[in-house]
Amino acid sequence: MEVRVKEKSMQEIIAGLPDEVREELDLFERQVKDYLAGMTGEIKFQKIRLQLGVYAQRQEGVQMQRIKIPFGGLNSVQLRRLADVSDKYASGFMHLTTRQDVQLYYIQLDTEPNMMRELADVGITTREACGNTVRNVTACHQAGTSPSDNFDVTPYAGAFKNFMLRNPICQNMGRKFKVCFEGCHDKDHAGIMIHDLGFRARVKEIDGELKRGFQVYVGGGLGASPSLGHLWTEFLPVEEMIPFSASVIRIFDRFGERKVRMKARMKFLIRKLGIDEFREKVEEERAKLNVDPRWNDFLNEIDETPPETNLNIPSAPEGVESDTSYQAWKDSCVLPHGHEGHNMVNIKVHNGDITSDTARALADITEIFSASDIRISISQNLILRWVPADALPALYCALKDIDLVNLGPETFSDITACPGADTCRLGITSAKGLADTLTEGMKNGLGEYSGLSKGLSIKISGCPNACAQHVSANIGFQGASLAKEGRNVPAEQVFVGGGLYGDDTKLATSIIKVATRNAPKVVKKLLELYRDEKSGDEHFDLVMERLGRDRIKEEIKEFAQIPSFEEDPSFYQDWGHEEEKFELQKGIKGECAGATIEEKIPTFSDAEKRIQQAEALLKHGEYNTSIMEAYHSCAASAHVPLYTKLVDPFTSGQTMWEFENLLVRTGDADERWVDISEVLKDMVDQQASEDLAVEMLEIAKDLYAECERIQANLA
Repeated sequence: MEVRVKEKSMQEIIAGLPDEVREELDLFERQVKDYLAGMTGEIKFQKIRLQLGVYAQRQEGVQMQRIKIPFGGLNSVQLRRLADVSDKYASGFMHLTTRQDVQLYYIQLDTEPNMMRELADVGITTREACGNTVRNVTACHQAGTSPSDNFDVTPYAGAFKNFMLRNPICQNMGRKFKVCFEGCHDKDHAGIMIHDLGFRARVKEIDGELKRGFQVYVGGGLGASPSLGHLWTEFLPVEEMIPFSASVIRIFDRFGERKVRMKARMKFLIRKLGIDEFREKVEEERAKLNVDPRWNDFLNEIDETPPETNLNIPSAPEGVESDTSYQAWKDSCVLPHGHEGHNMVNIKVHNGDITSDTARALADITEIFSASDIRISISQNLILRWVPADALPALYCALKDIDLVNLGPETFSDITACPGADTCRLGITSAKGLADTLTEGMKNGLGEYSGLSKGLSIKISGCPNACAQHVSANIGFQGASLAKEGRNVPAEQVFVGGGLYGDDTKLATSIIKVATRNAPKVVKKLLELYRDEKSGDEHFDLVMERLGRDRIKEEIKEFAQIPSFEEDPSFYQDWGHEEEKFELQKGIKGECAGATIEEKIPTFSDAEKRIQQAEALLKHGEYNTSIMEAYHSCAASAHVPLYTKLVDPFTSGQTMWEFENLLVRTGDADERWVDISEVLKDMVDQQASEDLAVEMLEIAKDLYAECERIQANLA
């Protein structure tokens, strides 16, 4: 059980942070002040804040904060801190996402640095939660506890996150990059075929010994043009996971699209090259890659010892175990466990929204009943993973006290919904509003179909970006609009027949656009169609596939009809926003990834000035400062041709990495510069001397000339 500690002051928090984190957040605080003072442009600051997970909200003057929770894993201290900062800096609730992130809303920009410091104090980062980088690494929420686990993928997902975080190879890519890990052999809780990289645990006998590895898929993704991943291999040894991933990312960074944002994900690169040519490039890169043995140090540190559970669990009131409500909860929410004497408990969180007060109370419960271990699932629920079986009655009572005994997690009534137009700039319709309506319908008119819909899913996204992963649902809705007599009408694009089934994952088929007000009727009609057309135990997806798009469209096309405003004004209102006029946002760009380059175009003049300064410092014997000026001159020179390729790095280190990857390894620069980023880093780390300063200055001058040549060829 966790021990509560006295609340720290901000000075104590800052003093206790790792140097790298403290310096990063100190810099961000200065950048925020410069932006608010008008000293930094909008596009440049957008790049800065997105790197730290700060989104502009639909509402002016406030921010949404995305917080990375790798593999969805939280302890009670972290959950409590999330609740506390939500109260202190945000709106008093948190949203759980399909990428196992936490999002907070209505935050004042100038308070962001201190909020991030308080999160960092308990090991939570917002770094690279957004932007053109590797996003939060997701994983099976049952990893390490499921009876069908091949092995616990948690430490591998953690190692992947640690390797990529702040790594120059993935800070300035053309677009975002998503990765997941699945440990179960018979379930797919992570979505291995809808990610840029999907890893699934495999065990293989090699030379008489069982070895761990991964089945690997590459190039999956959702959004407006969804693709299923390509099978790369049935078995990649665990020690190859990081080198392989580094090779893939280097190739994506090098050859991925940068001009047309809508075609910049890795799936489009694979479509362009073909999987065979893409494989060839990755394998060539892997053969050349200089692998640091320390990349796999984590393999020696994996500890799979089960956590110690609390031996002092309070007793449940007499009669709870025979209570029909308790039995219903147990049948609905309690899951089998891979370790005898334990269970998992799935806590259904409506729309993924939980108040800070409830989260704090749940943190206390987690300490008592689940060894302080809780995870977010991609269904926007929370999983208690180490509950002693004999503690279930008492846990039920504790959850009931905070109104978290919600039946039906991972069922048709457990709808996945993104924030949509409630807070997101890209949102067209209110996904949560429709989810609320459908959820209420499960208790009333749609309730009669509960048996028929068992095991099916509904997912609702407020726009084509598919944040709710609606293309992977049996029934999916995507926010859209229609027009009638000069008025905008909220609408939904209907999708049917998708699902996460591991190797058999299916993308849903787009059918027709209907008025949002008719979406509940569409659900009812599809279930009736399934009931009438299925043969025996035939699955919904198979029936829909057999009937085909044209037949399904014919069955629901009536719901595309819109009455006039005078006949029924409700059709012109969005669910949950009945007091507001439905309007499309105009002239506002979303921030799904942000711009790749800022508005200030780099020139060679900065490099020239730094070379001159380095020369002057060298003459005055200030060798260390001269070396750093020459080093930054190299980056300033390289920045010019990189910008022409639409690459705009944040730091000198990132700039030299991108120069090497995008200009040297493509043949634009002479091959003698192939290891320049590592060479310069080593020189900067050495003890300063006159000889070293002279050498660095010569490299800076040579690189300046080389970059002028490259730029002339690119222009």
